[in-house]
Amino acid sequence: MSDAKWFSGSSARDGFRDLLSGMVSGFVCKIVEYPADTIKVLEQTGGNRFSGPIDCFFKTVTESGALSLYRGLAAPLLGSMAECASLFTSYGYAKKVLGVNEEAATLSNPVPFWKLVVSGAGSGFASSCVLTPVELIKCRLQAQLNCPSGSTNYKGPIDCIVRTVREEGVTGLWRGNLSTLAREVPGNMAWFGVYEAGMRFVQQARGDERKKDVPLYWSALSGSAAGVAYWALPFPADTVKSKIQTDNRFQGESFASVFKTIVKEEGVAGLYRGCPITCLRAIP
Repeated sequence: MSDAKWFSGSSARDGFRDLLSGMVSGFVCKIVEYPADTIKVLEQTGGNRFSGPIDCFFKTVTESGALSLYRGLAAPLLGSMAECASLFTSYGYAKKVLGVNEEAATLSNPVPFWKLVVSGAGSGFASSCVLTPVELIKCRLQAQLNCPSGSTNYKGPIDCIVRTVREEGVTGLWRGNLSTLAREVPGNMAWFGVYEAGMRFVQQARGDERKKDVPLYWSALSGSAAGVAYWALPFPADTVKSKIQTDNRFQGESFASVFKTIVKEEGVAGLYRGCPITCLRAIP
């Protein structure tokens, strides 16, 4: 049996495989995790309205129905495919630039760890450009659930896009881009770093000569730990992003200014509203 990867053999084929894998994974993940993401955004933008994720869940379902947890899904469903595609593609490209050849790597001659972490940072930078407009539309539609009944501003993602461009210009779609970068770059460094560290630890403990010899369940466990690290490390930046993108008080404000305002009004804990449910959702 050949050890070659599916759809491999050239740079173009490798790139297409990374692109397609990212699109499929983004689509599936978004459908599974979206209700938890809605709860996270509501906690971040709702101030002291909720005592925690469970309280947020029951209040939202009681007031707006269970399907409200999927409000604004269309934009991020398509956007997550583009995000993950750019993430996987840029990660693969960064590894090529740094001369990483994981197929040739062995237990005795592994890929330098720093190259994988730097590749993760590069992928986070690239995906931010795609992700910021998607996050803005998603967060604004989700945050409407915190508004009094009948006071919603947007009818759907298209209306949200049109009104944002009309009122803030095309660049308004990239409002909060610096905050997204502050989340994505360290977050992806943490994700790929923790995943690769976990896989290398298992590989050494089992004596597997190549990473592909590590059983799938260990790969899944490493992925779960990586997902938690991705969110736990830069979560305050995500809270700042959500505030900037949904609260008109912060239009034109800097990342540092919004950060200080959140700490002043809600305390340090305010930066971590929604963090537990977000880390929990990252495990699967």
